[in-house]
Amino acid sequence: MDRREALVEELRTNGRLSAKELAERLDVSKRTIVRDIARLQAEGVPIRLDPGGYLLDPSDEVKRAIDRSLAGRRVLRIEYHDTKGGVTTREVEPSICLGGRGGYWYLVAWCRLREDVRVFRLDRITRATVTAERYPEPSQARMAELAAALPT
Repeated sequence: MDRREALVEELRTNGRLSAKELAERLDVSKRTIVRDIARLQAEGVPIRLDPGGYLLDPSDEVKRAIDRSLAGRRVLRIEYHDTKGGVTTREVEPSICLGGRGGYWYLVAWCRLREDVRVFRLDRITRATVTAERYPEPSQARMAELAAALPT
């Protein structure tokens, strides 16, 4: 793993870290960390600086994972926080991602956990990982279910 990949993994695993903490963990100077972060940001990695340190912006990372999943018809593993505070890990087969309903983005997908179509608010997805597994083209019946689930 190269240093920049290790830097991203440190942020993904540990959350907010200062340049000093990252430099100590990766055994480099703070200047190297700042330079690496600038390069990663230029490449589109959603790292931002908040008071207290650098962190990955999960919403951008989630959207990019959804885009990759949709483009390759790959199963997406998500960590989802429901309205009651519960957290579940689910494997879903995304069909469409849309925005504009009440200012929120939504993912409409077949949920393997619930064995049904579900609509997920993107701001409640805290982690999304594209798996290697491809899912089949949805049947006409499933497409009808997906269309019926769209928020109105």
